[in-house]
Amino acid sequence: MKRDLLKMLQSLLRVELSRTRRRRGNRSPWAIGGLVIAIAAISYFLHEPKAPPSTLPKGAELSCTVKSVYDGDTLTARCPAGEVKVRVFGIDAPEMGQKPWGVGSRDALRELLPDHDNITLRVRDQDRYGRTVAQVFAGERDAGLEMVRQGRATVYENYNDSAAYRQAQTEAKRDRRGIWEKSGSQQDPAAWRRLNPR
Repeated sequence: MKRDLLKMLQSLLRVELSRTRRRRGNRSPWAIGGLVIAIAAISYFLHEPKAPPSTLPKGAELSCTVKSVYDGDTLTARCPAGEVKVRVFGIDAPEMGQKPWGVGSRDALRELLPDHDNITLRVRDQDRYGRTVAQVFAGERDAGLEMVRQGRATVYENYNDSAAYRQAQTEAKRDRRGIWEKSGSQQDPAAWRRLNPR
């Protein structure tokens, strides 16, 4: 709604500036000034600030519970320090818009990490969206590695050079599990995101 209002105000400003140029006078300096201030104010509120630095140090290990799973590589956990938005380390899952692959990936992670179950987070980093990047363990099982093994996510090769993850992906491809069951673009979520920006 704010974006629509911003577009409308910008349009009104263009109209007022056009009128002023045609009449060569200061027909409506107050209207133009008001529109400029309104556009600046709405633009300020629409601006998404950069994520604050993570309060969780790299290498920290936290005992948490699952609050919710958003997609195949993102969840929210309840930890002693409060809620933590988590990006699962080392994997890239199909986006929710990549039907039916995104939904299948999300459901697989929900099955691995049901709501209210205990998990362990091993903090690795923070991503550009402010999410904590962490390996997620359900007991001794690495959820990211299991998602790759099931063919529900790919190894995020830019950030993960683990031989175990690569082997799991090779086996999932060979056995045509999950996203590998048929050929197509569903195996490359990064390429899909480039073609379908948010």
